[in-house]
Parts: sequence; C-alpha cells; structure tokens
Amino acid sequence: MKGQRLESVYVMSAEIVYVDKIRRNVMMKRCNDSYSKLDVMIERSMLKGLPQLEVRKGTVYAGCQYGKAHQLPYKESKFKAKEPLELVHFHVFGPVKQASISGRKYLVTFIDDFSRYVSIYFMKEKSETLSKFKEFKEAT
Repeated sequence: MKGQRLESVYVMSAEIVYVDKIRRNVMMKRCNDSYSKLDVMIERSMLKGLPQLEVRKGTVYAGCQYGKAHQLPYKESKFKAKEPLELVHFHVFGPVKQASISGRKYLVTFIDDFSRYVSIYFMKEKSETLSKFKEFKEAT
C-alpha cells in the first residue's frame, strides 16, 4: 500500500487500497454480517471507487472466528473490600516487542477493589512492580 504523509500520519486512499487488492487478486476476507453489507454496497454502487469483488458464499475465515471469540464473565466474588487498599487486583504485562521512546517494555495495572480506582504504570523491568505499587498506594 502507498499513502501520503501528513505530519506524522500516513493517509491511505480507500480506492487505491481496494484497487491494489484486486490487481494482486487478493481475496477479501470477510465476516458474515459485514460482508453481506459490503455485497449490497457493491451491488448498488453505493461507494465511489469500490471495485466489483469476487464473493465466496459460505466461507468461514479464522480471523472472523477469533474476532467473535470472547471470555465468559468471572463468577461474582463473595468478598467485597470494605475500605481502600484492603484488596488490590493487579496485572503485569510484557515485554512488548517495541519499547516506548523512553525504553519501557512492561506495564502494570492496579485496581482498588473498594473504590474501583485504576492506575496504569509503564516500566523498563518487571522488577519495578513493587515500587509502582507503592506509588499507587500513595496516590489512592
């Protein structure tokens, strides 16, 4: 794909993107509802520059199935915090492939069960988790 750079953002033309896909004979992957709507738009020529795409009916794509997947809700907890910081939920995430400009590759989230106060802290190393919890405790 090609786009035009406007400051720090690349702007793509939908027409160019679709035409390029057709030229390379790339079959457009679809999900049932959105693709049937796209079919109608193609049929009625509702979008300027949208080419005629080949439609494969009845195909199920893995990407669509992953997109529809969800996690069932957790069971209701029997314990409820009666004061701030009595119960704190946290999650450490990382390392991410691309570090931030300041070199951070991890993050930790803290949620106070009582107030539902949420904080996210970015870290260079997982070992910073305790110091970030102390910052969270001071802020709560």
